[in-house]
Amino acid sequence: MHIAPLHPASVPATVRPPPALAGGLPYWQVKQVTDYIDANLGATLRTGSLAARLGLSVSHFTRAFKHSVGVPPRVYVIRRRLAAACDAMLASNEPLTAIAHAHGFCDHSHFTRTFHEVIGLSPQAWRRQQAA
Repeated sequence: MHIAPLHPASVPATVRPPPALAGGLPYWQVKQVTDYIDANLGATLRTGSLAARLGLSVSHFTRAFKHSVGVPPRVYVIRRRLAAACDAMLASNEPLTAIAHAHGFCDHSHFTRTFHEVIGLSPQAWRRQQAA
């Protein structure tokens, strides 16, 4: 099982960006913040700092982000970290602890717990299943 990347940049460049939904963020703001998240998956990403990047209050940003993307910023960041970690597990034999740290998880147990909650398997079991 692989998680969907949840990234607006997956829309072909030739397609015109969708208009902003009432109460949501404009496309350029969604792209700006999601690009920032993807570039900084290994760093601490707090909702307050993401909101500040767009000059918005935390409450307005959280509500508008969820309206535009479909999930709250915290959930989006976790899913992007897990998707990147899955890609890293497939691309290398690097230890899971190193992959966890490189993708913003504070330790191996936090990575394992989050991975299991979202994907339904431990990272090691998932990696073995993908290799088979």
